[in-house]
Formats: sequence, C-alpha cells, structure tokens
Amino acid sequence: MDEKEFENLFDKKSREKAREYNNKKDKLLLLNNVIKFTSIILFFYFDFDQKLFKIIDYNYSNVSKIFVYILLLLSIYYLLDIIIKYFSSYKLEVKYNIKVQSLKDWLKDNMKLLLFSILLTYFVSLIYFYTARNYPENWWIIISIVLSISVIILNYLLPVVILPFFYKLKTYPEGDLKDRLMQTFEKLDIEIEDIYEINLSAKTNAANAAVIGMGRTRKIILSDNLMDKFSANQIEAILCHEIGHHINNDIYKNLILQPFIIVSISFFIYLTWPYITNIMDYQEPVAVSNLALLLIFWYILFLLFTPLQLYLSRKYERKADQFAFNIIYDPMDLGKAFAKLADSSLSRLKYSRWEKFYKASHPSIISRIKAAKKFKDK
Repeated sequence: MDEKEFENLFDKKSREKAREYNNKKDKLLLLNNVIKFTSIILFFYFDFDQKLFKIIDYNYSNVSKIFVYILLLLSIYYLLDIIIKYFSSYKLEVKYNIKVQSLKDWLKDNMKLLLFSILLTYFVSLIYFYTARNYPENWWIIISIVLSISVIILNYLLPVVILPFFYKLKTYPEGDLKDRLMQTFEKLDIEIEDIYEINLSAKTNAANAAVIGMGRTRKIILSDNLMDKFSANQIEAILCHEIGHHINNDIYKNLILQPFIIVSISFFIYLTWPYITNIMDYQEPVAVSNLALLLIFWYILFLLFTPLQLYLSRKYERKADQFAFNIIYDPMDLGKAFAKLADSSLSRLKYSRWEKFYKASHPSIISRIKAAKKFKDK
C-alpha cells in the first residue's frame, strides 16, 4: 500500500485534530502522573495514613474500622482523581468532540465506580486481615484462591450486572443489517442467542465493539453509533473480528493469566511485607492502619505485569484480525473500519516504544491496515 492510498483512508481534518489532541493529551497525562505520584509520596511522608486512621480509631469492631477506613481512603483518592481527570481528560475530550456525556452524568459514573471500588476493596481486605491473622504462613495462598475465583465471577457478571449500571444493552435493531449479521453466525455454524447494542453514543462519539462475559452471559456487543458511520460490509467485518475473539476463547486465555499474576503478587507481598512495614516504622505488619500502603504496594506490583498483559492482548487482537480476514469477502473492509474507528476516537496511528510497552492493548492502526492489505493481495 503506497502512502497516498493509505492517507486516502483517513479524514484529513480528523488526522489534524488527532495530532493536536494527542499532543495535549500527552502533556496532561504527564502532569496527571506527576501530581498523583507526588500526592502519594507526600501522603506517606507526612504519615497521613496513620493520622487518618487515628480519626476513626474508636472502640468498635475491626470489621467496622476496615470499612470506614476504606471509605475515607478511596473517597480521598477518587476526589483527587476526579479533579485531575476533569482537567486532563473530560474537558479535553469534550473540547475535541469525543466525549458527549454531560458533566453531571460523568460525575455519576465516577460515583458508581467509587461504590464498586469500596465494596470490592472491603471484601478483599476482610479476607486478607482474617487470613493473615489466623493463617500467617498461608494467607497468600488463601487470598490468591479467593481473588482468582472473584475475577471469574466478575467476568461472568459483567454483562448482566455490572455493565447495565453504566450503559443500556438491548437486542440489535431488527432489519436487513441484523439479518445479514445473524447469517454470518449461521455460515460459521456458531450458535448465539443474539447480538446486542450498547448505547455508547450517550457518552462518546467513538464507536466500538466487544465480546464480554462467560458461558451463558457471553455477549457480542456493537455500539449504537456504528450504524450511522460505517457501511454494512464494515460492520460485518468488525463483527467477524469479535467472533474471532469468541472462537479463539480469548476471554478464557486472559482469565488463565490472572491467577498467575495474583499468586505472584501475593507471594511477593508475603515475603517482603514484614520488612516494608519495619522500614516504615509501623508497629505491626498486619494492622488496619497499614492498609493504605498495602493497597498502593499491590497496585505497583500489578503494574509490573502490565507489559505482559498488553503484549498478549495485542497478540489476541492480531489473531482475531486474521480470523476476520479469512471470513469476509474483502479484508480491506476491516482495514477501512479501523481507519474510521481511529478517526472517530482521534487515535494515534502508531505507538511510541513507551506506549507500546505500557499503554497499547491493540496493534497500531497502521500495522492492522497493512495486514489487511497484505492478506488481500495474497
């Protein structure tokens, strides 16, 4: 594919906006990270975690103390995070017509995320403190098992319980397009209950599609703004890509990786936590007042596995692309769809080394379009 042919796939104005948008986004992201990192350092340097705990350290049960402490910790963190995201993300995306969600609804979504985070963190914390005190040599094994099972349950519940808190899911609109899409499943001899539409347009102009859930809850969803911007061939190509994930069992592959990550982090914390709490001059390793540091430590260790998870994600995306190329009549229908998806979200067409290492869950748009062209020219 020559350069001119490649450029013609994209809207020139969108590409200009994308360059401007991503330059500003990078600067704001850097500032965002500096503020968060500095805030965390100062939080522990001035012993705010211990001082905050003393505020609630009255004569009532540890179960209640854990909940109140988590409520305070996460509320403070989310307040800081929302303020930073408002200036570094929300305002920028509204300015460039990516996000169309009202500020009120955006704040509501963040409050819902806070609620989920509090409940999940409280559940895990209760198990940690119970096992660490009663089974000090084996708590990391028990919590690894519980967390691994929890990840499976959350993936199972995602389409039917969690996602409906943020979006509306409904059966894909009846018509010629849906009939054509359902025929694709019949042609591939795949049994599926239905195709679902998600009201992504209520929050963003960027279109998307996904496979979510497990077993009976597994759903293939297409955003409601695909129909207005993409041709029937392109939507079918996107659907075939998602079917590729379904056929390749990519959800289960990701789930298999999670226990490995969880066990590795839990065991490392088990080995190092007594030394870390000693350095921090905490009175005892297993104390509710140490929870803030423990959560931060877990998060940092989890980040270390991000490059591996992103690498595998890109690998799965390429395989799903290849699956779609084999099914659709013209592989460039998917290539053109990638170009439109990039324009609608003002995405970069290629990644820097750092982005590929720590941000890119998908192959670059350039590489995916070139792969489509290469397959077509075979």
